[in-house]
Amino acid sequence: MATHPSLVLAATVALAAVLAAISIADFRRQIIPDDLNLALAALGLGYQMATEADGLPLRLLFAAMTFAAAWLIRRGHFLMTGRIGLGLGDVKMLAAAACWISPLLLPVLLFIASASALLFVGGQVLATGPAAARARVAFGPFIGIGLGCSWALEQFAGLNMGLL
Repeated sequence: MATHPSLVLAATVALAAVLAAISIADFRRQIIPDDLNLALAALGLGYQMATEADGLPLRLLFAAMTFAAAWLIRRGHFLMTGRIGLGLGDVKMLAAAACWISPLLLPVLLFIASASALLFVGGQVLATGPAAARARVAFGPFIGIGLGCSWALEQFAGLNMGLL
């Protein structure tokens, strides 16, 4: 079933607005508000219901598995280092992002998020010195970049994996 272009456009605008709000909040306060993560998940699931309602249970399972995997990474890092490396808001955001894209695009999202965060930190180190490499960095905006690019690949570049 082909998705109506105006529905894709409306979903894209809504996604961009929520990702902008998350990015601003996370950069300013180093926290992603739960209501923004909930909005991200609800909009993604709403889009999926409008386009492929029969795939909704698998989307929910994928989101739950993404949450569990990210939480385990967070917990493992804490057990090894004694420091929190991935915030709980980031874990929730990854689960909410899973509501938007094909499961096969999650590695693309993570690659783009990680690469853009590393480029940002590298730029900070060049601009302000080596101490910037040890500073806390909000990861939510970079998850947003990864999600936006993955969404664009799936919707506009025709990289629809068709898994769900």
